[in-house]
Amino acid sequence: MSYGSVSLTPDSALRPLRSTIGEKAVVGTFQIIASPTVTEVLAATGAEVIVADAEHAAFDLPILEQFVRAGQYRGASVVIRVPWIGSDLSRALDTGAAGVIVPRVETAAQAEEIVRATRFPPVGARGIGPARATTYGLDMPSYRANANDDLLVVAMIETQAGLEAVDEIVAVEGIDLIMVGPADLASSLGTTVGSSEHTDAVTRIIETALAAGRQVGIHCANAADAASYRDRGVRLLLIGTDVAFLAETASTQFAEFSDGDRG
Repeated sequence: MSYGSVSLTPDSALRPLRSTIGEKAVVGTFQIIASPTVTEVLAATGAEVIVADAEHAAFDLPILEQFVRAGQYRGASVVIRVPWIGSDLSRALDTGAAGVIVPRVETAAQAEEIVRATRFPPVGARGIGPARATTYGLDMPSYRANANDDLLVVAMIETQAGLEAVDEIVAVEGIDLIMVGPADLASSLGTTVGSSEHTDAVTRIIETALAAGRQVGIHCANAADAASYRDRGVRLLLIGTDVAFLAETASTQFAEFSDGDRG
């Protein structure tokens, strides 16, 4: 069943995001609104990946798990951006999320800590338990056998310190993708997005990560921005946020009404 171009049929065969990104670019957005309905609508309208922003938004573990369910139901991968390195990492993955994003990574030691928290031995030191990812303990052997290959582990470089340590960070095995945070990077550098200093910094991160065999992601302002980065080899393209989409569409419609004849 469909409504316009929106599919209303659930997708039960969701491929691991890590495998997909290894082959092609994927597009999605950040979710800030605390509702699985938003997750489902984003997926139904074309988002291949939805990043639940638990760094900034008011999300707790039960709602994050609902986001993962909603995304999987509609055929989209849900990745969780955690606040920082720690217990949030393994708990986020226990929801069944396709991966995790860690913000503000600034040293190789931090990247190694991320790997320890997200990979099962012998690669890391993650523990296993009866959470949703293992079908509440009913499918532990299968999950344990495949998780290291299936889960996407992302380190964000978005500060001057991270930029200075980019060569060491991208060399850490177990980190799949390096993500650029343009706004925070500009803030940390004391410049503006799009300045020559900022552009050079973004280019350095992208080229260094690709040269090390890592995939790259970036937060994009719009579709044209995303297409440009895709052409440069970036595979994880996150356009705007759910709130930005809502605000843009609403403000356009209200402005068109205000400018027209009210009768």
